[in-house]
Amino acid sequence: MPLSDHEFINREISWLSFNERVLQEAQDETVPLVERVRFLGIFSNNLDEFFRVRVATLRRMIAFNKRRTGLNFDPAATLVAIREKVVVLQKAYNDTFIHIEEELQKERIFFVNHEELTDAQRDFVSSYFRNEVRPNLVPIMLGSGNNFPELRDQSIYLAVSMTIPRKGGDKIKYALIEVPNHLPRFVVLPENDGKSYVMFLEDVIRLRLRRLFAIFDPNEIAAWTIKITRDAELDIDDDIEKSLVEKMEKSLDRRKKGEYVRFLYDTRIPADLLNYLQRKMKVKDKENIIPGGIYHNKRDLMDFPDFGRADLCFKPLPPLIHKDLKNRTSLLDQVSKRDILLHYPYQQFTYVVDLLRESAIDPNVKKIKINIYRVASNSQIVNALINAARNGKDVKVVIELQARFDEKHNIKVSEVLQDAGATVVFGVPGLKVHSKLLLITRTEGRRTVNYVHVGTGNFHGKTALIYGDTSLLTADPRVANEVAKVFEFLENNYQRMTYRHLIVSPYSTRRRFTELINREIKNAQAGKKAWIIIKLNNLVDAQMIRKLYDASNAGVKVKLIIRGICSLIPGVKGMSENISVISIVGRFLEHSRILVFANDGNPEYYISSADWMTRNLDHRVEVSVPIYDPTLQSELTDYLNLQFKDNVKARIIDKQQRNRYLTAGRAKQPVNAQEETYRYFKLRSEK
Repeated sequence: MPLSDHEFINREISWLSFNERVLQEAQDETVPLVERVRFLGIFSNNLDEFFRVRVATLRRMIAFNKRRTGLNFDPAATLVAIREKVVVLQKAYNDTFIHIEEELQKERIFFVNHEELTDAQRDFVSSYFRNEVRPNLVPIMLGSGNNFPELRDQSIYLAVSMTIPRKGGDKIKYALIEVPNHLPRFVVLPENDGKSYVMFLEDVIRLRLRRLFAIFDPNEIAAWTIKITRDAELDIDDDIEKSLVEKMEKSLDRRKKGEYVRFLYDTRIPADLLNYLQRKMKVKDKENIIPGGIYHNKRDLMDFPDFGRADLCFKPLPPLIHKDLKNRTSLLDQVSKRDILLHYPYQQFTYVVDLLRESAIDPNVKKIKINIYRVASNSQIVNALINAARNGKDVKVVIELQARFDEKHNIKVSEVLQDAGATVVFGVPGLKVHSKLLLITRTEGRRTVNYVHVGTGNFHGKTALIYGDTSLLTADPRVANEVAKVFEFLENNYQRMTYRHLIVSPYSTRRRFTELINREIKNAQAGKKAWIIIKLNNLVDAQMIRKLYDASNAGVKVKLIIRGICSLIPGVKGMSENISVISIVGRFLEHSRILVFANDGNPEYYISSADWMTRNLDHRVEVSVPIYDPTLQSELTDYLNLQFKDNVKARIIDKQQRNRYLTAGRAKQPVNAQEETYRYFKLRSEK
C-alpha cells in the first residue's frame, strides 16, 4: 500500500493520521468527558470534508487517467489504502463512542433509544415529535415507477423497510426519510432522580415510524441510517459574459449534484435493502462504500449538550488583555509607538475589531483596505467596515469567493458591503487570495501613515476563540508600505510588485525560503551556528521537503511542529537524521505558521499565512512578514519553547505514522503547551 516511499509519506495517509490524533483526544481519559464527545464530532466532521475534497480529487484524477499525484503516488492504490485506513479508524471510533457512552452513564448521563423509554419519557418524546419533528418530515416512497431522489450531501436518511400484508402474500416496500438538519440533533429529556437523558433525533422518528406510515398498516417496519458524501470541488465555467458571482452561484448549485464519493451505512441493514440502494444510487466502487454504526453524521457531536455540568467541560480560559493595550483610548496611537503581536485564542481578537471601529470614526483616517477569506456570520469585522463606509471612509474589501464551503456566505458578505458603499474586489483571476491583511491609511499632520495587520489566521471572531493564531500590528514603514503594495497588486493584477521585506506568494515565497535554507546550509558547512525551526499546519511540497533534507545532510538541526499533513520523513540516516517532527493536537487548533532561521546567531523570525504546500507557494496570494522587534522575537521564542516542551499533547511524527506521545519528562512534570501558553500571557497581562 502506498503509505510512503523512501522520500515521502503519502499525503492522504498522513492526513488520516492527523485525524487519528483527533480521535486520540476523544480516547484520552484526562480530557473532560463532554469534550471527549465533542472531539468525536470533530473527527467526523474532518472525515466528511476529507471525502468531499481529497477522495473526490483522487477520483477525478483517475477519471482523467492521471497516474501519479504530486508526490508520485498512484491515485487508485491510494484510494484502496484510504479505505483500509478509514475502516480501521471507523471501528476505533465506534469502540470509543461505546466506551464514552459507558463513562457518561457513570456520570448519570444516559443515551436512550426509542425502545428504552419510560411511559413519561414516551409521552414527552411523542409530544416533541408531534409539535417539532413531524411538520418537517417528507417521507419518500421508493420504487413503483418513482424516480430515485437525489440525496443531499451531508444529510442523514432513514432507509425504511416495511412488510405490507396482501392477499397473495406480504409485500416489501421501501422508503426514505431525510432527518431534518435544522433541528437539534440531540433531544434532552426531562431529568429524573438526578439522571440526565439524551436521545438522537432519528430515534425520535423511529418511535413514531409506524404512525408515519399508518396508511399501509405494516406488519413489520424498521429503519436504518444511511449517508452519502458528494464531490465538493467547484467547476467554474469560462463564460466571459457572466460575473464571477454568477459563475460561483451556478457552480454551487452543481455541487449539490456532485458525484457520490462515499456511501456510509448501518451494518445491520438488510442485504436486499442495501443492494437496492446501491443499485439505484449507482454506487459501485468498493472503496466508496463504508460500513458504519447505528448513527451517522456524528459531526453533530461537536454541539453535544453539557447538561449544566461544568466539571465535564474544559475550564474556561477567557481571552486575555494585552499588556501594551491595557486602558488605552487609542489603539492607533499605541501601534504607532511599538509593534504588537496578538496571540489567539490566548489574547483578545476584539482588538482588531476595535482598531477598525476607531478608524471608522477617526476623521484623520482616509482609507481602509482589507482582504477577507473567512468571516463569522454576523461578523463584527464586517459591521465595523460597514460603519466606516457609512462614515465616508474609502473602504476597499478584497473577498475570496472560492474559500471552500464559505462561498455562499462570502457572496452574501460582498452584497452587504456593496450596499453600504464599500468597494468590493473579487480577488485575482487564477489565484486564491489567502493572505490576512488590513491596511489603515491615516493623515498625521503633513504625513500619510499606514497602519497594518498581517496575520496567520482569518478575520473570524468565532474561530479566534479556538484557533491558535498570531497577528502583527505595526506602523513600521518597511512592512506597512509593502502591505500597501500587495493591495495595489490585488486591485491591479497586471502590476507585479517588488518586496524587500514581505515574502509574497506566488512570486517569492518558494525562492526566499529556499534562500534562507541555503544560507543555513552554507553556515553549517562553515562551522557556524545553523538551525531551523518551522511551525506549519501542513508540509507537503516535494521541493521544499528535499531542501530540508539537504539541510539535514549538511548538519543543520531542523525542528518542525506540523499539526496536520507531514509528507517529510524525519530521522532517516543519510537523508533526514537531523530533522525531528512533532504534532500538537489539543484543546485549541494549532494554526499559526512561524519560521525561525539561526543566521549564525542573529536569528530571523517570520509569521506567515502560508503552509508549505504547492498551492500556497505557487497558486495563492500569501504573505509572510518578518518580525523585527527584539522583544517580539523573544516572545515568539518563548512561545515555541513551550511547544517543544509539551509532553502531554505532542505526538512524534515518524514514517510508520504511529502517533506515539512525546512522553519525555512526563514522569517529572507534565507540560501542556496550550495551558502553559495561557499562563505565560496571563502573567504578562498582570504586570
